[in-house]
Amino acid sequence: MKNVKRLFKNEAVRKILLFFNENPNCIDTAKGISLWISWDINIIQKALNQLVEEGIITSHQAASTTAYAYTNNKEIVKKIEKHVKSMLK
Repeated sequence: MKNVKRLFKNEAVRKILLFFNENPNCIDTAKGISLWISWDINIIQKALNQLVEEGIITSHQAASTTAYAYTNNKEIVKKIEKHVKSMLK
C-alpha cells in the first residue's frame, strides 16, 4: 500500500476512503458508490480499481456485476482511520 497521505491527495479516492471508513461493512457496486458520494461513475470506477490494486478495497464478482467492499486487513484500516482522524483535527 502506498503512503496513505498520498492516496488522500486524489479527491475521488479520498471520498471513497471516507465512505468506507464511515461504512466499513458496506458492499456496493461502482454505480451505487458513485450515487452515495455524488461523483461520476467513470471517475469512481477508476479510483476503485486503484484501491483494489492497493489492497484497500476488495472486489467481488457476482454474475454480471462487481461489488466492492472495504478490506478486512486491520493494519490498513487502522492507518486509514488514523489519517481520517488527523484530517478532522
